[in-house]
Amino acid sequence: MVGDRKTCFQRCEYFRCGQRALILRGKSLWCRFADDECEPKTCKYAQCVRGRLLPDGVCGLAIPVKSIDLSVEDIEEPIRVSKKLASKLKDDEFY
Repeated sequence: MVGDRKTCFQRCEYFRCGQRALILRGKSLWCRFADDECEPKTCKYAQCVRGRLLPDGVCGLAIPVKSIDLSVEDIEEPIRVSKKLASKLKDDEFY
C-alpha cells in the first residue's frame, strides 16, 4: 500500500502555501518564510485547495476510494439514531 501512495508536491495545481511565502527561484519553488526549498511533506503551512492533503504529506486525491456493498440482510439489528435526527426523519429505528 505504501508504494502506490503519492506524496504532495509543490507544483500541484491544488497546492497552496498558508503563509503565501512561495517564490520561484530557478527551477524550484522557494519558501521565503523558512528560507529553504519548499517541502510540502514536512511543512505545517502546506494546504490543499481541495482539502485532500493528509497529515503525513500524502495526496488524498491519489488514494483510491474503497466502497463496500451492504444489503438489508447483512444488518441484524436496527440502527438507533438521535432524537433530533429521528424527529426530522419521523422514525427512530432504521433497518
